[in-house]
Amino acid sequence: MKDGLFCRHLRRTIPALALVGVFSLISPALASEHQERCAAEGPAFKALTVNETATVPPEVPFSTADGGTKTLAEFAGRGVVVNFWATWCAPCVREMPELDHIKEELAPAGIDVIAVSMDRGGHKAVGEFYKRLEIKNLESLVATAKDGSTLKIRGLPTTLLIDPKGREVARIVGLFKYQTPESVAFLKRCIGPEGS
Repeated sequence: MKDGLFCRHLRRTIPALALVGVFSLISPALASEHQERCAAEGPAFKALTVNETATVPPEVPFSTADGGTKTLAEFAGRGVVVNFWATWCAPCVREMPELDHIKEELAPAGIDVIAVSMDRGGHKAVGEFYKRLEIKNLESLVATAKDGSTLKIRGLPTTLLIDPKGREVARIVGLFKYQTPESVAFLKRCIGPEGS
Protein backbone atom coordinates (compact mmCIF):
# COMPACT_ATOMS: atom_id res chain seq x y z
CA MET A 1 0.00 0.00 0.00
CA LYS A 2 2.80 2.36 0.87
CA ASP A 3 4.43 1.56 -2.47
CA GLY A 4 1.20 2.46 -4.31
CA LEU A 5 0.95 5.81 -2.53
CA PHE A 6 4.60 6.54 -3.29
CA CYS A 7 4.07 5.80 -7.02
CA ARG A 8 1.01 8.07 -7.20
CA HIS A 9 2.93 10.84 -5.42
CA LEU A 10 5.84 10.36 -7.82
CA ARG A 11 3.51 10.60 -10.84
CA ARG A 12 2.26 13.96 -9.59
CA THR A 13 5.70 15.24 -8.62
CA ILE A 14 7.59 14.46 -11.84
CA PRO A 15 5.50 16.78 -14.09
CA ALA A 16 5.80 19.57 -11.51
CA LEU A 17 9.58 19.12 -11.35
CA ALA A 18 9.76 19.09 -15.15
CA LEU A 19 7.87 22.40 -15.23
CA VAL A 20 10.27 23.93 -12.71
CA GLY A 21 13.16 22.73 -14.90
CA VAL A 22 11.68 24.37 -17.98
CA PHE A 23 11.23 27.69 -16.16
CA SER A 24 14.78 27.56 -14.82
CA LEU A 25 16.02 27.10 -18.38
CA ILE A 26 13.87 29.92 -19.77
CA SER A 27 14.47 32.49 -17.02
CA PRO A 28 18.25 32.82 -17.46
CA ALA A 29 17.72 33.27 -21.20
CA LEU A 30 15.33 36.14 -20.55
CA ALA A 31 17.47 37.62 -17.81
CA SER A 32 20.65 37.52 -19.88
CA GLU A 33 19.34 39.41 -22.94
CA HIS A 34 21.33 42.47 -21.81
CA GLN A 35 24.36 40.28 -21.08
CA GLU A 36 24.58 39.30 -24.74
CA ARG A 37 24.30 42.90 -25.95
CA CYS A 38 26.86 44.16 -23.42
CA ALA A 39 29.39 41.33 -23.73
CA ALA A 40 32.85 42.66 -24.60
CA GLU A 41 36.26 41.05 -24.41
CA GLY A 42 39.84 42.18 -24.59
CA PRO A 43 42.15 44.41 -22.57
CA ALA A 44 40.20 47.57 -23.49
CA PHE A 45 37.21 46.26 -21.51
CA LYS A 46 38.94 44.95 -18.38
CA ALA A 47 37.24 47.62 -16.24
CA LEU A 48 33.78 46.52 -17.45
CA THR A 49 31.43 44.29 -15.47
CA VAL A 50 28.12 43.28 -17.01
CA ASN A 51 25.45 42.91 -14.33
CA GLU A 52 23.95 39.48 -13.90
CA THR A 53 20.54 41.10 -13.42
CA ALA A 54 19.55 44.44 -14.94
CA THR A 55 18.05 46.55 -12.15
CA VAL A 56 16.68 50.08 -11.87
CA PRO A 57 19.06 52.04 -9.60
CA PRO A 58 17.71 53.95 -6.58
CA GLU A 59 16.36 57.39 -7.49
CA VAL A 60 19.02 59.94 -6.53
CA PRO A 61 18.72 63.67 -7.37
CA PHE A 62 21.85 65.28 -8.83
CA SER A 63 22.12 69.02 -8.21
CA THR A 64 22.43 71.34 -11.20
CA ALA A 65 24.38 74.61 -11.36
CA ASP A 66 21.15 76.67 -11.41
CA GLY A 67 19.99 75.20 -8.08
CA GLY A 68 17.67 72.56 -9.53
CA THR A 69 17.96 68.79 -9.64
CA LYS A 70 18.11 66.13 -12.33
CA THR A 71 17.31 62.43 -11.99
CA LEU A 72 17.89 59.40 -14.19
CA ALA A 73 14.10 59.09 -14.69
CA GLU A 74 14.30 62.17 -16.93
CA PHE A 75 16.26 60.12 -19.49
CA ALA A 76 13.56 57.44 -19.94
CA GLY A 77 13.66 55.88 -23.39
CA ARG A 78 17.33 56.72 -23.92
CA GLY A 79 20.53 54.99 -22.89
CA VAL A 80 22.65 56.86 -20.35
CA VAL A 81 26.37 56.79 -19.60
CA VAL A 82 26.58 58.09 -15.99
CA ASN A 83 30.16 58.87 -15.01
CA PHE A 84 30.99 59.60 -11.34
CA TRP A 85 34.19 61.60 -11.01
CA ALA A 86 36.06 64.30 -9.06
CA THR A 87 38.55 67.02 -10.00
CA TRP A 88 41.18 65.51 -7.66
CA CYS A 89 40.96 62.06 -9.30
CA ALA A 90 43.73 61.74 -11.93
CA PRO A 91 42.05 58.95 -14.01
CA CYS A 92 38.78 60.96 -13.95
CA VAL A 93 40.58 64.02 -15.31
CA ARG A 94 41.98 61.91 -18.16
CA GLU A 95 38.50 60.61 -19.07
CA MET A 96 36.68 63.95 -19.00
CA PRO A 97 37.67 65.30 -22.48
CA GLU A 98 36.71 61.93 -24.02
CA LEU A 99 33.32 61.92 -22.27
CA ASP A 100 32.78 65.51 -23.43
CA HIS A 101 33.48 64.45 -27.02
CA ILE A 102 31.38 61.26 -27.10
CA LYS A 103 28.37 63.07 -25.58
CA GLU A 104 27.95 64.84 -28.91
CA GLU A 105 28.73 61.71 -30.91
CA LEU A 106 26.26 59.43 -29.05
CA ALA A 107 23.31 61.85 -28.82
CA PRO A 108 21.95 61.02 -32.32
CA ALA A 109 22.11 57.31 -31.38
CA GLY A 110 19.69 57.87 -28.46
CA ILE A 111 22.37 57.86 -25.74
CA ASP A 112 23.08 60.64 -23.23
CA VAL A 113 26.35 61.13 -21.38
CA ILE A 114 26.30 62.77 -17.96
CA ALA A 115 29.16 63.42 -15.57
CA VAL A 116 28.33 63.61 -11.86
CA SER A 117 30.98 65.22 -9.68
CA MET A 118 31.63 64.02 -6.14
CA ASP A 119 33.67 67.14 -5.32
CA ARG A 120 33.06 68.78 -1.97
CA GLY A 121 33.68 72.11 -3.72
CA GLY A 122 30.45 71.54 -5.65
CA HIS A 123 29.60 73.48 -8.79
CA LYS A 124 32.31 76.07 -8.19
CA ALA A 125 35.02 73.40 -8.43
CA VAL A 126 33.33 71.79 -11.44
CA GLY A 127 32.87 75.13 -13.24
CA GLU A 128 36.53 76.07 -12.82
CA PHE A 129 37.62 72.61 -13.97
CA TYR A 130 35.36 72.67 -17.05
CA LYS A 131 36.66 76.11 -17.99
CA ARG A 132 40.30 75.06 -17.59
CA LEU A 133 39.88 71.88 -19.68
CA GLU A 134 37.45 73.51 -22.15
CA ILE A 135 34.67 71.02 -21.40
CA LYS A 136 31.76 72.32 -23.45
CA ASN A 137 29.14 69.55 -23.76
CA LEU A 138 28.84 68.19 -20.22
CA GLU A 139 26.45 69.77 -17.75
CA SER A 140 27.67 70.50 -14.22
CA LEU A 141 26.00 67.89 -11.99
CA VAL A 142 26.98 67.21 -8.37
CA ALA A 143 26.14 64.38 -5.96
CA THR A 144 26.88 63.95 -2.27
CA ALA A 145 28.90 61.15 -0.68
CA LYS A 146 25.59 59.79 0.66
CA ASP A 147 24.19 59.69 -2.90
CA GLY A 148 27.30 57.84 -4.03
CA SER A 149 26.88 55.33 -1.23
CA THR A 150 23.21 54.79 -2.21
CA LEU A 151 24.34 53.97 -5.75
CA LYS A 152 27.19 51.75 -4.44
CA ILE A 153 29.93 53.96 -5.86
CA ARG A 154 33.01 52.61 -4.09
CA GLY A 155 35.75 54.37 -6.06
CA LEU A 156 36.30 56.94 -8.79
CA PRO A 157 35.91 56.95 -11.68
CA THR A 158 32.84 54.70 -11.81
CA THR A 159 30.45 54.68 -14.74
CA LEU A 160 26.96 53.19 -14.75
CA LEU A 161 25.55 52.07 -18.09
CA ILE A 162 21.77 52.56 -18.05
CA ASP A 163 19.58 51.09 -20.78
CA PRO A 164 16.49 52.84 -22.23
CA LYS A 165 14.29 51.00 -19.69
CA GLY A 166 16.17 52.79 -16.89
CA ARG A 167 18.05 49.67 -15.76
CA GLU A 168 21.72 49.50 -14.87
CA VAL A 169 23.03 46.77 -17.18
CA ALA A 170 26.77 47.21 -16.68
CA ARG A 171 29.36 49.16 -14.70
CA ILE A 172 32.84 50.40 -15.51
CA VAL A 173 35.11 50.84 -12.48
CA GLY A 174 38.38 52.56 -13.23
CA LEU A 175 39.91 54.23 -16.26
CA PHE A 176 38.27 53.52 -19.61
CA LYS A 177 39.00 54.73 -23.16
CA TYR A 178 35.67 56.13 -24.35
CA GLN A 179 36.76 57.84 -27.55
CA THR A 180 37.62 54.82 -29.69
CA PRO A 181 35.52 53.30 -32.49
CA GLU A 182 35.43 50.04 -30.50
CA SER A 183 34.09 51.74 -27.33
CA VAL A 184 31.52 53.86 -29.18
CA ALA A 185 30.22 50.77 -31.03
CA PHE A 186 30.04 48.90 -27.72
CA LEU A 187 28.02 51.66 -26.03
CA LYS A 188 25.59 51.86 -28.96
CA ARG A 189 25.09 48.08 -28.87
CA CYS A 190 24.85 47.81 -25.07
CA ILE A 191 22.57 50.73 -24.14
CA GLY A 192 21.31 52.25 -27.37
CA PRO A 193 17.58 52.05 -28.10
CA GLU A 194 16.78 48.91 -30.08
CA GLY A 195 17.23 49.36 -33.79
CA SER A 196 19.52 52.39 -33.45
